[in-house]
Amino acid sequence: MRDIEFLSRYIFHIYNRSNDRNTLFHEDENYQFFVAKMLRQLRGACHILAYCVMPNHFHIMLIPKHTLRDNFTLDEEYHDVMPTPELSEAIKRLLMGFTKSYNGLYGLTGSRFQQHTKCKYHSGGLKEGMNYVHFNPSEAGLVNHPSEWQFSSFNEYDLNWPAHQCHCDVELGRALLMLHP
Repeated sequence: MRDIEFLSRYIFHIYNRSNDRNTLFHEDENYQFFVAKMLRQLRGACHILAYCVMPNHFHIMLIPKHTLRDNFTLDEEYHDVMPTPELSEAIKRLLMGFTKSYNGLYGLTGSRFQQHTKCKYHSGGLKEGMNYVHFNPSEAGLVNHPSEWQFSSFNEYDLNWPAHQCHCDVELGRALLMLHP
């Protein structure tokens, strides 16, 4: 059994956006492909607690599964380096794999994302952090309520989906929310 209290000390918010803030996800298939690739690449490196994919950026709240780098500081600053080498490699595979497929589909070349994916240690309340991630589409005026945005994990929690139907580690997320609301 996982030590929930221990894991709650290592929650991170990861995000990146498209170059020049251009719209990157034009069609549902773009979003779906990114989410599928995210799950495939990240699950070995971290517990995904929440995510949201927006037209030109994404947010992921997670807990690394491996030991943090010796020189990684747990502070409120955004870092250009991931907390573990395994997570760095997984993010790299996610973004490069998505970009390669996207460029092939649309006849493009070059990077689709900004050079550095940002990572911030999340020391605040988990619910506050998850709300920030999940309410991003409604705050941006894309939908009236986060439940209407199909490219986030909001409904996995709000509708109390069974764990086997979820993209996120909702059992861990729910346990952490009970521990630190």
